[in-house]
Order: sequence, then C-alpha cells, then structure tokens
Amino acid sequence: RRGEAALYGDLLAAMPQFAGYGKLFSSSAPAPLTESESEYLVTVVKHTFPAHVVLHFNVTNTMQEELMENVTVDFELVDAAGAKVEASVAAAAVRYGQPASAFVGIRRGANLQTLQIRAARLVFVRREVDGSSGEALEGGDDEEYPLDDADVTLGDLSRPVDLDDFRGTWEGTTGDNDLTEEFRLEKHKSIQDTVKAVVGALGLSACDKSDQVSAAARAHRLLLAGRLVGGEAG
Repeated sequence: RRGEAALYGDLLAAMPQFAGYGKLFSSSAPAPLTESESEYLVTVVKHTFPAHVVLHFNVTNTMQEELMENVTVDFELVDAAGAKVEASVAAAAVRYGQPASAFVGIRRGANLQTLQIRAARLVFVRREVDGSSGEALEGGDDEEYPLDDADVTLGDLSRPVDLDDFRGTWEGTTGDNDLTEEFRLEKHKSIQDTVKAVVGALGLSACDKSDQVSAAARAHRLLLAGRLVGGEAG
C-alpha cells in the first residue's frame, strides 16, 4: 500500500495550479476548522513545498436539503511579509454526506516563514435540494461561513529524522550552527507534557529516548533531530 505522502504528492502534482511547485516536502495531519456539530465540517491539511504551502480544505455538507457549489476558502494572511496567494481551486459541488476538497496555494515570502491565517471563511453558492427527487432546485444564494484561525508553524516546515548517533552528529557541527534561546512554557502541568508539546510543535524526532521523562525529574534534556524545508538539518 502506498503511503499517504505519496498519494498527496500525486494528487497535487496532477493539478496544473500546483504542478510547478516541486517535490512535496511534508503534509500535516488534518486539523478541524469547525465544531463537530456544525452544518458544514471543514478540516485543513497543510502541504509544504520548497517555496510554497498548499492549504487543502476538506469540506463535508451535513445539510441533507442543501447543495453547496463553487466552494472556496477566503482568508487574510497576517504578519506575512512577501507571502501571497497564488492559486485557488474550488470544490465544484459538495453534496450531503459526500466530502469534497478546495485548495489554496501560497508562496512564502522567506524559506522558513510561518503564516497566520485569519478571518477564514467558506464562500459558496447554496442551492436547495428537492427532498423527493434529490435534485437541486433552480437558483441559489451566495453564502459565507466562518472558520477557525489556522497557522503554518515551524512544525509544518520541518520533518523528523532518525539519528543513530545524535551526540556524534551534534559534535560534528560547527559553532556557527549554535543558537541559544530561553522560553517560558507555563501552560503544561508536567515536564512530560511539555516534552510532548515541544516535539509536536517542532515536528522533529526525539533521539536517544529523550522523550521519556522520569516521574521524579525536576529538569530534563530533550534531544531532537529533523530536516527543515530547503534541506537544512534541524
């Protein structure tokens, strides 16, 4: 069975709007942008390419008496100097219980630029469906439906790499690759919870079983390895 990453890569490469984006670097897990009881259910998968991100919106219509047509997603990019939307692909129709996808392609302004996606909304034409025939009635209304905010984070611009010898690899790097910063991570109840959150946020691989924390620990060293989009090791 082919991996999900390969299937995503084939899907996007077959779309003329994204065929020139190069090789797919990584794809995120689907993240919900609506509540589970909403009329319209939307999730987003973030596909990272060398200079672009494609937002892949999966849309489910839970309204049996409605047909959604020409479904797109509009949003604002906040604090994203140089980034711009380059392509948008609509879902032609989203019928009751039959999910469909819409896509938006964004060129990043810098290689490791993160993005804040705000004021997102579904934009579509809503048509009523005849309950007896299942056919859409004539005419339709322009509609918008608000979505939750989303972010393209550093974790979307990296992927894990398993290292057999983390310390040897680390010692083989030069001093100009070092960076020391200090952060306050206060919202997690334990060191183990913090470690799990950091691994997930950065999208890197924990080495030497360093993601396992002793219950008695008051401090912990977490060793992570990965590759950033563009080829840089993390």
